Amino acid sequence: MESINYKVLVILSIWCIIAGIHADLTQAEDQNDSHQRPSIHFIQSTATSELVTTKLSLLARHLNVDYGLGKIRPKQVIDDQYKLQAFNVSLITQRRLVGLQFPSNCSSPKLLLCKVPPHGLGSVMHHLAYCLIFGYALNRTVIFDWSQFRYKVQWNDYYYPLTNCTATPEIIDQAVSYDHRWHSKDLAKIDYKIISFPFGYIVHRQYGYMVPADLVDDILPWCHDPALWWHSLVMRYVLLPRSTTRSLIWKVLKRIKHLPAIAGIHIRHTDKLFKEAKHYALQDYLKIADTYFQSLTNHNNSIELNKAIYLATDNTTVVRQSHSYRHQYNILNDLDATTLAEGSYYGSPRYSDRGFETALIDIYLLAATNYTIVTMSSNIGRLAYEIKKFYNWRDISHSMYSMDEAYHLFGCDPNQIHDDQRAVHIAIKTCQAKDHNRDISLKPGDLIYYKQLGMLKNQYYGYSKALQQHGNYPADCVRIATKIYDYPTYEHFTNNLIDRIQLYN
Repeated sequence: MESINYKVLVILSIWCIIAGIHADLTQAEDQNDSHQRPSIHFIQSTATSELVTTKLSLLARHLNVDYGLGKIRPKQVIDDQYKLQAFNVSLITQRRLVGLQFPSNCSSPKLLLCKVPPHGLGSVMHHLAYCLIFGYALNRTVIFDWSQFRYKVQWNDYYYPLTNCTATPEIIDQAVSYDHRWHSKDLAKIDYKIISFPFGYIVHRQYGYMVPADLVDDILPWCHDPALWWHSLVMRYVLLPRSTTRSLIWKVLKRIKHLPAIAGIHIRHTDKLFKEAKHYALQDYLKIADTYFQSLTNHNNSIELNKAIYLATDNTTVVRQSHSYRHQYNILNDLDATTLAEGSYYGSPRYSDRGFETALIDIYLLAATNYTIVTMSSNIGRLAYEIKKFYNWRDISHSMYSMDEAYHLFGCDPNQIHDDQRAVHIAIKTCQAKDHNRDISLKPGDLIYYKQLGMLKNQYYGYSKALQQHGNYPADCVRIATKIYDYPTYEHFTNNLIDRIQLYN
């Protein structure tokens, strides 16, 4: 087995070199960066003064621009074939996105104008990903209008540019606004040179749940949540950090030095409570954290846990309340960051350069914790989950807990198949065919490629790869494994070796 793993590592290393996806993170780049970052001051419990060295291999891979597969849980059986498939899907997706977003001549391709909304950081990051997925579906290079971006920073100072094409005033004026009547048409065949991507329009977001049909066979055998994996691959493209961002995050990580057992808690109050979310008190989150810590103690009675909690919140009252629990937990919090985040109105310190940086720190540290407790109604909660997925090709649902909703893409229904959509079903129980000429027999775990509604009520028609047979099957015997869509395959980008890092360094 060791020899097999060695061969796999060699293959992965060669692929990484060929793809040009490992950055040469030299000290010179950081030394030449004249943009000085403010120091981050953490309030830390005095319950313990010793913090053991952290295992930050997950976050390390992202901050060092590694498109590898990250950390696998101890004692978890690793199937090398599936690991290579996961790496290959990741590599293909990044190459396609780079090829589409970095044309040799920006006047040649059709364009999709993405207007960045004046919203919070989590909402903005998700909107960027939605734009890229929509452009990917329509075979259009996405360009970005940042004029309404609230934060007093330049995105490209923190992350590598998403494209080499610019949304000039002339291009913005020429863009044709998205028409809801286009939904019934083949959007890829729309002739307009430039169309504008609307914020808040729901139909376009359905693509977020639809995995590329040409990649789905390489994803389904090992992937617990294909839509999450697909969305995280696009988000990985969005969040390719520059050296200043890597340094900013690493500086804080080194000062925190995570404990082996650390829970991240994100409590979003302020504006979210007006209409978007239910109120959950600090005690509610701590009960869930205790369940996590207890599970570790039950697993190994010999260990004495130092219960550490990273608390990210926009409510200073919550921070003050946490002081009464410091005899039970080692609570880490940046009070300055909480104070900055407390105001959500336009022009508040939340949208300053300092506010932007502290928000980034919260997001990355939440993703780096062993167990993360959030509300998935919040963009930050969902983003932390997606960033965790950067590093894990296996199921990571065991490391997240949502106080309210399940993970979802806002405005999308993962369980409804519209007339123009396709899906892959997975059998959840044994169902014998009544007519072997027309029906498919199912056993739990079988995959069926749905094509259309069946001849009878509550019946589907599709194709079973296991049986190599088309036929009908009962709707109550299956659930949706993932939606799929026939995105362009971009075969001409297969050998694309463009390196965004080298382009801008």
